[in-house]
Amino acid sequence: MIIKNNKELKQKEFKNEKELQNYFESNLDSILHYQFIETEFTVGNFRIDTLAFDPESKSFRIIEYKNVKNHSLVDQGYTYLKLLLERKADFVLKYNEKKNCNLKIRDINWSQSRIIFVSPTYTIHQLSAADFRDIPIDLIKVTKYTEDIIDIDFIAKTSNVSIQELKSGSSQRTVNKEIKVFTEEDHFYGISDEIRNLYEMLKMQILELGDIYIDIKQVYIAFKGRTNICDIIVYKSKLIVQLNVKKDILNDPNHIARDIASVGHLGNGDYQVEIKSEKDIDHIMPLIEQSFKINKK
Repeated sequence: MIIKNNKELKQKEFKNEKELQNYFESNLDSILHYQFIETEFTVGNFRIDTLAFDPESKSFRIIEYKNVKNHSLVDQGYTYLKLLLERKADFVLKYNEKKNCNLKIRDINWSQSRIIFVSPTYTIHQLSAADFRDIPIDLIKVTKYTEDIIDIDFIAKTSNVSIQELKSGSSQRTVNKEIKVFTEEDHFYGISDEIRNLYEMLKMQILELGDIYIDIKQVYIAFKGRTNICDIIVYKSKLIVQLNVKKDILNDPNHIARDIASVGHLGNGDYQVEIKSEKDIDHIMPLIEQSFKINKK
């Protein structure tokens, strides 16, 4: 339910998939921070609704829109991802053509390729089929209201079951060999319980700030609102928290944040803080709150 000026807005339907697609493509940067590459991109016998590129992970995104109930999202998703891996040169060529650059196939992080489905509604079957913790398929629910209000909900995965544990077809086996979906467990392999507990305490306090979702990257764990709020990098003896705040904006009275604006680093933002004990969490949370206010949805 959406309330505006103490008035409940009524839900409206998108006229068709094309209206949904046009809205999403026009706002792709603000919604997902992806680069728009091509609409209705044809490769072989397939036509992709939207081709996009994620500069954060240096990987392609295939986006498909569904304004009607469809029971084959997983099959379609793996078919398109297999196409992407088999026809890498076509995708890189299209990127170079649109962006006037000269990327090579080796410049792309193919292991982080994803397909994203966007729809106003999903069936229980679709939600269940896409709910494996390591499936390279993401679902976004888009709800339209009166007064041109659009609500976007990133559907989080809740299952601890791995897609690798199931019997799969040839497309899935091909994709799963090359595409890797990282989980929190990947970041804590060989890490002490002490550091893991620090992370869990920090994670709980960050999520209590508001509407935040977790995006597990290859080298860090991102906490996102409209965009990254902070990124956490796990080390054996500490956590590094990257604050997505520009230089000279952060109010840091205790001087605990390191200015890394001119230093090469992982993650987003110009400040970094080390977490080695529980008391460090109390000191960093006011800084994370500042980033939350800047980057919240």
